[in-house]
Amino acid sequence: MAHGSAGEDNPVALNVAPMVDIIFCLCIFFMCSFHFKQLEGKLESWLPKKGREGRPDVFVLEEVRITMTWDASTQTVIRRIGGQTYPGDAELVGTIQSRLETKRKFEPGAAAIIDAMPDVPWKDVIKVLDLCKSSKIESVELAAPMPVK
Repeated sequence: MAHGSAGEDNPVALNVAPMVDIIFCLCIFFMCSFHFKQLEGKLESWLPKKGREGRPDVFVLEEVRITMTWDASTQTVIRRIGGQTYPGDAELVGTIQSRLETKRKFEPGAAAIIDAMPDVPWKDVIKVLDLCKSSKIESVELAAPMPVK
């Protein structure tokens, strides 16, 4: 049977070789130009190289948090900064000022934080706030109250 005869099922002969070549070239082009999204990002860190030869020590300064708790047995407020208890007003203010001065060298907007437990009377919280303000400690924050269980 010859090409183009009337008895054939497909009367029009198509040459698909150029179309396959073009599709193949497009696939190679898109594969080469495709950029994969990075699933893991770079993490910048200051790891020591060997001992202390790398970056000098960086001080991690604790926040200046005045923790106030109520002692039910003595009916008094216990004021702490870190692990140290301060019953007197002068020692408390002096410690707040010295710690804030040190912290503000590295973090200019540092503030003292008053963290009072829910059972502490408000008059004692206001007293510590007044001590800070009268000692020229202008940036004082109140911590969010603990949720009631």
